[in-house]
Amino acid sequence: MASRPIANGNISFGLVSIPVGVFPATSSKSVSFNLLHAKDKSRIQQRIYCPVDDAIIERSELVRGYEVEKGRYVVFTDEELKNLEARNDHAIEIAEFVPLAAVDPIFFETGYFLGCEPGAAKAYRLLTEAMTATERVAIGRFTMRGKEHLVIIRPYQQGLMLHTVYYADEVRSASDIDHGQHEGVKPAELTLAKRLIDDLTAKKFEPEKYHDSYRERVQEAARQKLDGQEVTEAPSEPRHAQVIDLMAALKASLEKRGKALPAEEHDGKSLARATSRPRAERRRSGGKG
Repeated sequence: MASRPIANGNISFGLVSIPVGVFPATSSKSVSFNLLHAKDKSRIQQRIYCPVDDAIIERSELVRGYEVEKGRYVVFTDEELKNLEARNDHAIEIAEFVPLAAVDPIFFETGYFLGCEPGAAKAYRLLTEAMTATERVAIGRFTMRGKEHLVIIRPYQQGLMLHTVYYADEVRSASDIDHGQHEGVKPAELTLAKRLIDDLTAKKFEPEKYHDSYRERVQEAARQKLDGQEVTEAPSEPRHAQVIDLMAALKASLEKRGKALPAEEHDGKSLARATSRPRAERRRSGGKG
């Protein structure tokens, strides 16, 4: 956790107020590059250019404009924008509690740890344990850096975590996207797909199993360049052909994982019977599904 909070707040629900510190919960490790001049490898400077005057201008000559329609702007001064900012009273006011499953992950934006301030440990623990026991998260509002955010507070690793979330009109509609909803699925295909999902299901999410292979390749290539070595190319991914026979692909996936298929599967009936056997019987016969 960061040694100093980036903000402070007071969680309030009913007449209870809990002072907390807000700490960053994540830090991006994405690879980034600087633009250099190819001739001398010096880092370039980006200048602000005005196409009307055909001249480089200084930042002191800039004003902020809000585009009200294409090519038409309304100008705001820094003082006017400051007056429009939300009042930063450090309040994190809880409006309601809902089950976490009721909030779709698409709404989550940025996560922050909430640490209890001195003297607030009792109330902090009470809220944490009550939310954990009831399996609820809190919906509220919080002003940070002059902007009012819709937030969710949830229990996380014996403490509390705050997530800023998108407003409803910031989430795009998926209604215009083709979801293949008019394509039928055969019962035998569904049975095989469910069996494959069951076989690939883990008891919990373990993020440490996954890593950024692109970042690792860039870092290794950079080390090779520093050592004067020739950069080795990453092996190319085999290109998969378009799946034409869905049943064949599902069967091959299960067989690749060492899962035996019933001998009579041409009509899907024996397959459905095999995968619908009681779980205890399937375990005795060596099947996981």
